[in-house]
Amino acid sequence: MSHTSPDATSRPDQSASSPRAWSFTTTQWVWAVIVIVSIGVVFYSYVRLNVAPPASRWPGFYATDPATGQLLQPLTGSGAHQTFVLKSWLDADIPFVPLLAIPYLTFLVIVPLVVPLMNLAAGSYRRFLTIAIAMIVAQLLLDVSYFLFQSYVARDVQAGDGFPGWLVRLVWGNDQPYNGYPSGHCAWTTIGILALWRLRHRFPKTSWILMAWLFLVYPATVMLRQHYLMDVYAGIFVGFTCYWACMFAIERPRLVPRDELPLATSGAVR
Repeated sequence: MSHTSPDATSRPDQSASSPRAWSFTTTQWVWAVIVIVSIGVVFYSYVRLNVAPPASRWPGFYATDPATGQLLQPLTGSGAHQTFVLKSWLDADIPFVPLLAIPYLTFLVIVPLVVPLMNLAAGSYRRFLTIAIAMIVAQLLLDVSYFLFQSYVARDVQAGDGFPGWLVRLVWGNDQPYNGYPSGHCAWTTIGILALWRLRHRFPKTSWILMAWLFLVYPATVMLRQHYLMDVYAGIFVGFTCYWACMFAIERPRLVPRDELPLATSGAVR
């Protein structure tokens, strides 16, 4: 009579079923590089659209003087242009926290680069395609909104002094106060968090740490005067929708648990 250890019978051979890290064909690697470059291209499209709209652009509720940056209402003068301002009563009570510029800036490396590479390191090529294409699709949808629904965020505070003030000036100097609705930071952050959640068993510590760090991006967008609350809500919706749509299109996951048999073959009616 043979004896088998409990571990040997309770746990499957993971080496036989788990994908190998970085184990892909040459064609897959070529497409991976193309997709990563495409992420950079669509991000550049955000930069190109992040400018003051001309006076002939989509009509809005408020106008901004391009010379002074001050809001004008109603639209006056040929040098003014119209933008939407989505500030609510609650936005006026949100504090200004310069140090949140740190997670706001590190997002630019973590989400579009680190998280996709973590999927490749886990051997999950389809999951890599899911997050990468989700970011591309989300940004293209955001670009349409930025072109048709140009919004403006009033930076009603001073950047401050010292290292925190330098960080804020770095953010403001490279990102004009347009293209607010929906928030691209929040959309891509949501996509990154969903991808990390699915990697939490493969990279437990790294995934949880990065998820907690990325959650700081949500408050950072409004506490740095980069967005309003409505931009955050819309960005989360876009990111969530794009990720799950791409996941079902690319990975084709099962909607029914594997241990649940169809009623026609179960032999019983419940």
